[in-house]
Amino acid sequence: MDNHKDQLLDELLKEHAKHGAGNDESFLKEIDERVAVNDTVLEMPERKPSPGNRWALGSGIAACIAIGFSVHYVTKSNQPDTIAYHEVKPSALQEDALAPSSIKKDETTMLSLESDESVIERPEMTVQVEREASSPASSMAKVIAENSSTARSVPVPTFEVAEPALDFGSGDDFGEGWGDGDGSGGGGFGHLGGGRSLHSKKSKIAPQIAICPPPHIRPPVDQPVLSGEKYGGLIDNKWKAPVDERSSLSTFAVDVDTASYANIRRMIREGQAIPKDSVRIEEMVNYFDYQYAQPTDKHPFAVNMDSCASPWDSNNRIVRIGIQGKEIVREQRPATNLVFLLDVSGSMNNANKLPLLKQSMQYLLEELNEEDTVSIVVYAGASGLALPATRVDDIGRQKILEKMNSLNAGGSTAGGQGIQLAYKQAQDNFKKDGVNRIILATDGDFNVGVSDNASLTKMVKEKAKSGTYISVLGFGSGNINDAMLESITNNGNGNYSYIDTIKEGRKVLLEDMMGTMVTIAKDVKVQVEMNPNKVKAYRLIGYANRMLPPEAFLDKKVDAGEIGAGHTVTALYEIIPADGKPFGAQIDASRYFEKPEAKPNPALKDSKEMMFVKLAYKQPDQKIEDESTYFTVPFVDGKSEITTDMQFATSVGLFGMILRDSENKGNGNLAKVLTLAKAGKGPDGKGQRTEFIKLVEKCIEKE
Repeated sequence: MDNHKDQLLDELLKEHAKHGAGNDESFLKEIDERVAVNDTVLEMPERKPSPGNRWALGSGIAACIAIGFSVHYVTKSNQPDTIAYHEVKPSALQEDALAPSSIKKDETTMLSLESDESVIERPEMTVQVEREASSPASSMAKVIAENSSTARSVPVPTFEVAEPALDFGSGDDFGEGWGDGDGSGGGGFGHLGGGRSLHSKKSKIAPQIAICPPPHIRPPVDQPVLSGEKYGGLIDNKWKAPVDERSSLSTFAVDVDTASYANIRRMIREGQAIPKDSVRIEEMVNYFDYQYAQPTDKHPFAVNMDSCASPWDSNNRIVRIGIQGKEIVREQRPATNLVFLLDVSGSMNNANKLPLLKQSMQYLLEELNEEDTVSIVVYAGASGLALPATRVDDIGRQKILEKMNSLNAGGSTAGGQGIQLAYKQAQDNFKKDGVNRIILATDGDFNVGVSDNASLTKMVKEKAKSGTYISVLGFGSGNINDAMLESITNNGNGNYSYIDTIKEGRKVLLEDMMGTMVTIAKDVKVQVEMNPNKVKAYRLIGYANRMLPPEAFLDKKVDAGEIGAGHTVTALYEIIPADGKPFGAQIDASRYFEKPEAKPNPALKDSKEMMFVKLAYKQPDQKIEDESTYFTVPFVDGKSEITTDMQFATSVGLFGMILRDSENKGNGNLAKVLTLAKAGKGPDGKGQRTEFIKLVEKCIEKE
């Protein structure tokens, strides 16, 4: 029944996400009604056993207990063991039970089954048996599930689990010999086959009792930072005073990545400490949708601006710059040449890695059609072409799914070789007037071959010039090389997303995939010129590793960020309004510079503008030597009433500053973040803002 409901819910969500229309809240209500009706139609009446069956069943139970009771006297255990009962869903077992990383050994060598579902512990129970006179009725043993001084416990025998071998069989056919355990090779998600299977995909039987470690060796609630994870160093933007022409300019490349928020969400849920450098505030803010207006002129994106008092310092102002990319009708999307570059190294053999990747990729196939082609390149120890370019018609879609399902994890991570082969495959099937993109899916590091950041980023940057872009999907924890993956996408004209749940897989690979596949503007740069008559000092919140020197704005050869169809980019500036007093220490550079007030622009002497926003971009088919397109948007701080969108954006920005322990967070705290988020929740059909509120509440509980 649960599987049927999950399938129905999944199909409804796919259909809604594909069409992207209608009210999300009413749609979710409709789902509940549909599932309720479905339950009514499909639920079968409970079959009651006959008296004879009950007697036979009872006799069987009594026999089993009698055997266990006799074993106890043979073993004479001085320290009776107990059994910890857990509820484990079959679907979780089918995906997790075979992962070698899921098999953990302690002193008694016990099997631990991982699951992303909550584990419900039942009280430990011992079994007491009372004997009565022999008769059909009285010979049945009475099972009393309670702790008492007279109860005798059934000992739990220890056992060893052999570590399954992980290899790719023979030849270059990645997945050959791996499947359902019958040698068919068409295995399900992460299941070993070809006679090596520990659990067949076709099996309907899953154990309901997991033998778990005793409480004293379970991980603590607040786990330390996983030492294998790598994050690039970030230095927050400092306050700047617009005292001369150069200091009045703030220049940065746009960023539509969302990986940082999803990764932080994973760490909060797992109770891990959050490394400061994992918090990229712009990616947290950009994760959420905002009600920005669509472009109405020749430019592929529109610029929206508003302001409010700073929630963490009432003397300051927050100015929000919102960029909205033009939406494209799905039927008008250009043909796509996609190359999936999949990490199938041994570290991917966890339920939240390769199996989750396989499930998530199915959503992407829903977005593609017969005009598109898909190739699959895998890497683990050595790289190989698992599937040549295949047209995504009905037959091709099935072939792609079968190949995906046959892949299993094993070996080291030859990421550099894999990327080279993926680019070759993309070039061999290049669509001149279409989309050519590599999608790299990995849990982290590249430890074999070309693996240093400089070599990889140089490679992807050169390939991007020829029209093949690369996007990255991050999975799992423990060895995620966040710094490298972000660098790859920043230089390869791509997007970096992190997938921690199947829900996030649906968001990234179905709901947001139009923006990932279709670039509407590249090398997008923003330069904000501050009016010294209105601004005493300013700072850009986030974008610490996306800042550019002022000269880069007019330099057509400078690489910058990309905007996809429907993408949004949000930037928050904190402003100290001008009051006639200097900011910080008095600055005197009059030998080479005139003070701003000494020789103002006559045309703007009495201007009410707070800032002047300038944007530069190129069309997707333009070359590096082609000139950019420029346009400008002035902003006057009208101090209008704060919107729910603005409240929510500032709550996310403040949350990021608190996680980074920023010196600029003022009197901001988690309670203020929660108040702002609740006030700015507004319509939340997708539940993303509600989820954020719950994360903040979880952080407050741990304080």
